[in-house]
Amino acid sequence: MKILPKLLVLMALLMPLGAENLPILTLDEAIAAASENNLTLKQAAISANQRIRNANNYVKDYLPTFGISVTADTGVSFPSATVEKTDFDGFGLELGATANFSYTLNGSKITGNNTRNLEKEAASLSYETAYDSIEEAVTQAYWTLATYDIAIDNARTALSDAQANYESTLEMYNSGLVDELTLSNMELELNNRELTLVEAENSKELAMASFKASTGIEEDFQTEPLPDTVQLSLPDASVLFNEYAEATATIRSARNELASAENSKKEATLNQYMPTVSASVGYTYRGSISSKGSAAVPAGDYNTSINNLTGSVTVSIPISSYIPGSSMDVQRQATADNVTIKSLSLQDKQNSLLSDIRSSILTIEQQQAQLDMLETSLEIAERTYKLREESYNAGLSSASDLSDSRSALLSAQNNLLSARLNHLLSSNKLATTLGINLQDLQETYSITEKETV
Repeated sequence: MKILPKLLVLMALLMPLGAENLPILTLDEAIAAASENNLTLKQAAISANQRIRNANNYVKDYLPTFGISVTADTGVSFPSATVEKTDFDGFGLELGATANFSYTLNGSKITGNNTRNLEKEAASLSYETAYDSIEEAVTQAYWTLATYDIAIDNARTALSDAQANYESTLEMYNSGLVDELTLSNMELELNNRELTLVEAENSKELAMASFKASTGIEEDFQTEPLPDTVQLSLPDASVLFNEYAEATATIRSARNELASAENSKKEATLNQYMPTVSASVGYTYRGSISSKGSAAVPAGDYNTSINNLTGSVTVSIPISSYIPGSSMDVQRQATADNVTIKSLSLQDKQNSLLSDIRSSILTIEQQQAQLDMLETSLEIAERTYKLREESYNAGLSSASDLSDSRSALLSAQNNLLSARLNHLLSSNKLATTLGINLQDLQETYSITEKETV
């Protein structure tokens, strides 16, 4: 019969110790790293900044057009039939300036400021939604890594117990107190516990690689411990909806889309029925000075050749737009239909949000009932294993019985760990759905001691 070397077990027990020297990466740091390296979020940030600049830029609508011109000339006369010698015939300098301002009042100008603000809000909401998505994904992955640490610790403890039991059984076997089958069962238990530890470590390694790829983190690290399980006493879904719905990004985005549709309808209506008023003002100036005199201007005198101010006002009445079925009329009706569509979309998102809240509450309540049962199961498994170990050491139980109790304990530990993770993720999902953080949810709706009596 092949006996597992003690050295192999000791190596398996010592492998995780190096992790204790790694720096701790907090959840907030992980979210910040993922946000910094996420390309989608970077695009959303650029778009939001563009919209903010556009919304705050009023100059482009009202800035006059200015211009300035300078012209200089000089000349030399060369010998010809009429000129006997080369001669410099003087210089000239001309200065000019223009200033023009035009403004057109139409539906687009009236609604333009509101349009820019709505676009800015939409871009900000898009960024917020992208960030929330990253935050939720990173949180789930981070807590999953933390559960692997606990699972590895449990597996390591189980392996340590299996090693001690195997060594005790080996001594009994060498003394003739147990048979070879008993020793073989303990060896099998030892091998199984080692395999469980290796599988847990491999699973964490894969999860760590995926986490690093999604966050852009390259260095190895430790996670913080898994947060405590806080059981919640949640009110009815409609109460939570009325309390938090309007502040959520989902409903704010839907209302922004509805407001944008209403603004487009207003613009289309104004464009169809409102006369377009255009006004322009222009000023032109030009003057010159020259060393070459003329009949009108002596040499060296400054001459203003152009100096005038012009202006105009034009009113355009869109008579054809008043006709039903015209392109402007069709456009206005389309924008009115879009308002109805966005209104229905808002109602649909409100209904979906209420449904999500209701589903999360039900899930959390079921998970909390399961947590209570699993905690009881773990207490029983721990007590059973302790009694079984005492019985085995007294020679009253078989190695197989002890192995079964150890397996039941490890299974109870892992089941409770999985349930804790699922409860945390469900609680965090509900908090994200409500637009608040997990800590606020837990502090507001945690079960009090009075409620647990």
